[in-house]
Amino acid sequence: MTRFTLYGSPHSLPTYKVALMLRLSGEPFSFRYVSFQKGMHRTPEFAALSRWGQVPVLVDDGRIYLQSAAIVEHLAGTLGRFQGPDPAARQKVRKWMYWDVDALFPPVFGCYGVQLGQRGLLPIDVEPAIAAYHRRRAETALSVLDSHLAHREYLCATEPTIADLFCYSDIAFAEICAFDLDRWSNVDAWAERVTALPGFEAPFALLAMENAEFL
Repeated sequence: MTRFTLYGSPHSLPTYKVALMLRLSGEPFSFRYVSFQKGMHRTPEFAALSRWGQVPVLVDDGRIYLQSAAIVEHLAGTLGRFQGPDPAARQKVRKWMYWDVDALFPPVFGCYGVQLGQRGLLPIDVEPAIAAYHRRRAETALSVLDSHLAHREYLCATEPTIADLFCYSDIAFAEICAFDLDRWSNVDAWAERVTALPGFEAPFALLAMENAEFL
């Protein structure tokens, strides 16, 4: 029986952040698919796990953890992986993770939502002006990231940290949304370094549309 059970969706960027952290840390986990189309997030069973009806949810030895940033920080601390080499680096890690939640994740998530609507996977029809707004905001965030990475291999240290894994997860979905990373060459090179880490898997290769065990 595995220590970790992850509840989420392959379409959820935050779910991928947690799954990627577990994968790159070499930790087996069970995946429980929560289908929003089927209303599984509104069931009493899921409400008992997630007070806000959101994914991801991580169950670690029976204890429930919510919100992807908090979950990934918890994993870094308990597993001793990707924390950053010293307190100063770890403070930088927090800043970049919270920057991601504020500046990079929302517009990329918006762009992905537009794509899901166009594919008929979400019951939404986004106005072109709103879709363009999401895309401009994502491009602005990518430019910020690109500038920071101009003379660095990783965001906060000479080694990868959870800040890199967290931000990269949104970059993976930006690529799914047809953002051309060639426009941001430093981001492109950094993304290649992250994807070269042992155990790496892309979003839909890592998480399936069903319950699964990842050993």
